[in-house]
Formats: sequence, C-alpha cells, structure tokens
Amino acid sequence: MTVVNPETNMILDDAVEEVLAALTGLDLTYSPEFDRYRAITRALNRALRSNALEHEWSWYATTASAGPVAAGISAVTLPSTLRPRVTGDDAVRLVDTDGNTVEWAYFLPRDALHKYAFRGGLWVSSVREQLLFSRPFDVSEVGFTVEIPVMREPTMFRLPKHPEDPATPLTPVPADVRNQPIDFGYPDVVILRAAFYYAQTDPVMQPRVQTLEAQYKDLMYQIIERDDRMTDSPFANEFILPLRNGIEGGPSPLSHRHPHSDNGVG
Repeated sequence: MTVVNPETNMILDDAVEEVLAALTGLDLTYSPEFDRYRAITRALNRALRSNALEHEWSWYATTASAGPVAAGISAVTLPSTLRPRVTGDDAVRLVDTDGNTVEWAYFLPRDALHKYAFRGGLWVSSVREQLLFSRPFDVSEVGFTVEIPVMREPTMFRLPKHPEDPATPLTPVPADVRNQPIDFGYPDVVILRAAFYYAQTDPVMQPRVQTLEAQYKDLMYQIIERDDRMTDSPFANEFILPLRNGIEGGPSPLSHRHPHSDNGVG
C-alpha cells in the first residue's frame, strides 16, 4: 500500500502545481478536467517510471515468494512482473514455515555460477525471468520457500477517461483521484524530472530544458550520496576461510573444477 510521506504530504494536485511553478515561475492552478492538467500528470507518470530505473532506490525494494522448494530443481521461473534486486548484499533466502531464514543464496554473475557447482553452499544468478542456482535443491531443503528481493514498479497516477462524445459535458474529477500520493520519498526529484520532460514538448519552454535537467540531476545525486553515506558497508567476502569441497578440508584436494592461484591446486 502506498503511504503519503509525512514530511512532504505531496499529492497529485500539489505535484501538478509544483511542475507548473518550476516551468513558469508562477503560482498557477489548472482544472483536472482539462488537457494541461492531464498532460502534466502523464509527465509525472513518466518521471516516476524513469526515476525507478535511474537508481535502485530502497523505496521501491520489497520481497516476494517464488514458491516452495522442490528436490532436484536448480532453476526457478519468475513471473514477468517481478524484477530481482541484485545490488549490495542482496540475497535469495530459503525460509521455513515460520518465516525464519534457514539458508542464504548470494547473487553471482551468470558466467561464474558453474565454478560453485561442487561447493557445499548455495549461490544464485538472475537470468531474464529465471533464478539459476549453483546446485539442485536436496531433500533436506524440501518444505522451505524461496524468497527473493525484488524491485516493485512505482504506482502511477490515474485519471478518469475523457468522454468519447465531445458534446458530453465534463464531469468533475473525484477528490480521491486528485489526492493520490506521489510514490517516492523525496518527490522534488520526480517533479523536476516531470518539468524537464514537459518542457521538451513546449517550444516556448524548450530553452529551459538543460537547466531543468541539471536541477533534477543535481538533486538526485545529492539524495543518492546522502543515502549511500548513511548506509553501513556490507561484509566483504573472506577468501582466507577454509573453503568446502576440496579446496581446503574437503574430501580431495583435486575435487573442485577450477584453479586457485593461492594454493596451487589446479
């Protein structure tokens, strides 16, 4: 469920007025029954979609279930509506019936996955609409559920359709439509981006396009820097640990399938 940011409390009416103020420098208000309001709403929707792709904002991050574990399966097909979040220390989790995580599968590049096929742990790669695991699930993992970190799509503003007959009088737009919250924690980025998009379509405003682009990018980079600066760094992979399955402490020093320059085993 989308929640209005308590600090900004920005709704569709406010967002449209902010875009107009950024474009004209005037305190203008447009009726939502007419074309200009609807055109700016479309620019805001486009800005929301672009904003969600510009950076993997935690605002749009959530988790989703990919179904139960089945023994012998090493690939899980995802719905086309789910986009795995593969950044930082994100990982696929196997959870029990109580929702407790019992095993972690960290993401690897697809072309590195085969190196981990003979390790005892579990790793995963995301390829198109599939999760490819480093090994098949075994019987001890049956009964667990695959839970994946995903990025949800931003919630678009909606507007009622215009009547098909031009002679039909326009009906007032309901308050619940005009009060839709903007789906981002710092809406000024979306507003400035929408103004940048809209200015490109208006010959009178086109001279301001580069200025508006610079403004929204400066603000976006400031927010990214603030969020990254206030986030603890994840633990780095430790290569000096005793590794499983033959690299050190395994059944045979030659049982793994790729060379390691640190111990001379090929």
